[in-house]
Amino acid sequence: MYNHNRYISVGQLLGWVQVIWKEISYHFRIFLIRAALGIRVLLMQLKLKPTEEDKEKKKAGRLNPSRIRDHLANERTYLAWMRTGIALLGFGVVIVRLRAFQVPLIPRPGNGWKLGLVFSLVGLITVWLSTSHYFAVRRDIEEDTYEPTDRWVLLFSLAVMILGAGVIYFVFTTSLDPMSPLIPE
Repeated sequence: MYNHNRYISVGQLLGWVQVIWKEISYHFRIFLIRAALGIRVLLMQLKLKPTEEDKEKKKAGRLNPSRIRDHLANERTYLAWMRTGIALLGFGVVIVRLRAFQVPLIPRPGNGWKLGLVFSLVGLITVWLSTSHYFAVRRDIEEDTYEPTDRWVLLFSLAVMILGAGVIYFVFTTSLDPMSPLIPE
């Protein structure tokens, strides 16, 4: 006999997709609003005209020979974070698109797209936060008030550890049997 309780109905699936889509669009809207506000703040900071006192500080700051090395090190760090963000974005796309190379046995969405979406979102957040951190450090170097913080290292280490745990869980819980009802993604 055929067991209907084992499979999800199309109506249930569409209901879940609708709920997930509403959640994603809500959080994406919040992200865009915050990004626009952040860009506006960055543009305002860049448009501020220096006063005579700021010009004198800059002239005095140029006497410090390590200032140039500090700025170059800041830029190298920024570029390293950008490469990390791009790698996370690319890895998320690869996870989602891997299914295109292997035809699923049962035509239904699996769970791999969620993991790919998380990787892509963490990549976007990495790009955004690294850009804002670059400008903050640049300002602190110019003002000679730079103090290194540990929060960025801890935040991204935790994010990568969680993503790595997700990949390990996904790899070891997905069945390798081609006749399994689970879709290997």
